[in-house]
Parts: sequence; structure tokens; C-alpha cells
Amino acid sequence: MLFQKITYANRKILAHVNEVLKPYNLNSSDWRVFMYLNRHESSTLLPICEFYDMDKAILSRSVYKLEKLGFLEFLKAEDKREKHIKLSQKGEEVFAHNHTIIKKYEDEILLLLEKTHKDIFMDSLDIINNALTSKQQKEDK
Repeated sequence: MLFQKITYANRKILAHVNEVLKPYNLNSSDWRVFMYLNRHESSTLLPICEFYDMDKAILSRSVYKLEKLGFLEFLKAEDKREKHIKLSQKGEEVFAHNHTIIKKYEDEILLLLEKTHKDIFMDSLDIINNALTSKQQKEDK
């Protein structure tokens, strides 16, 4: 039942995020790159892949799409094989505009819960995510 409930909520949230991003030819997968780069300013692809537990080929396609749309810039790197990226000025503007809209939507969802329930819900997600990450790290060794 947990899987079904999480999947259902995730589908609804992602559908809304995708609708917000649609005018920019973006989707929720692309948005993860925006979120990461907003927090870290610039990065190579590996830390983004590790953070989101995503395949490097999928991330590479997204990064080249974002660069083609003018939302990302490739920075000079010592190792030519390593792609170092950051948001372009246009990307920062798109992020600022859409982050406000998406954050408002998140807040509306969380307003459905009383503060106590919201705190418990967010803490529970942290506990689950930390436990799953720890479990996966043990399995990978």
C-alpha cells in the first residue's frame, strides 16, 4: 500500500510540475538539474547522478537538451572528458520564475496538513530516505 500511495501522489505532483514547465520545453527530470545547480552553482555530471541515483546517459541527454535550449553553460574543465556545467543567465531566470510557482504548489499541498502532521510527514520522509540510502550503500559494498 505504501508504494501505491507514494506513486499516486508522485504522479499527481509531477504532472503539475510538468505542466508548469511545459512552455519552456522542460519536464520534471530536467528540473532536477536546475534544482541541483541552483544549490551547488556548478557541477560535473557524476555528483548529480549520485545525488538523484540516476543513469549518467539519461542525465547527459538532459544536459545537452538544456544546453541547446540555452539554460546551461559548459565550463572549461581540465579533463576534456568531464562535463562541468552551470545555469546560464537564461537558466537562472527560468529557475527563479518557475521555482516560485512550484514552491507555491508544494506549500499548497503541505497546507492540507496541520503543522504537527506536516512536521511528522517531513520527518518520516527523511527517515525513510536516509534508511533506504544507507541500505543501498551497504548493498553496493
